[in-house]
Amino acid sequence: MHVHRSIQYRCGDGYVSLEQSLTTTAPLSELEDLHICHLGMKFLSPQPLPEFGLYEFDIHVPDGRGVHCSGVVVASEPEGGAYRNVIHFVGLDDVALHLIENVSLRCGLRCRGCSNA
Repeated sequence: MHVHRSIQYRCGDGYVSLEQSLTTTAPLSELEDLHICHLGMKFLSPQPLPEFGLYEFDIHVPDGRGVHCSGVVVASEPEGGAYRNVIHFVGLDDVALHLIENVSLRCGLRCRGCSNA
């Protein structure tokens, strides 16, 4: 089954739009506590994601630019009534890495105390 879902997450004066496409039956619902950097993303969701599952996203930023990302779920653990999911990006080129790095810094999407700057 191929699923497409768009989730918008407000950041600063704009938003990041995640267009999710996946081939599993576990589409993402609303995300809480979203963090994104050039290494990947982590967030809280009501349901766990299958570890080692492959997810694809199109990340769109307020200025209209976007980047396609693929990532592997490396962790999905219970946290405060939800699940902390961690997805590690794979195969991003330098242009995509640069865009993600800029938007994550500009929109304050980095993890607190992130040393990946």
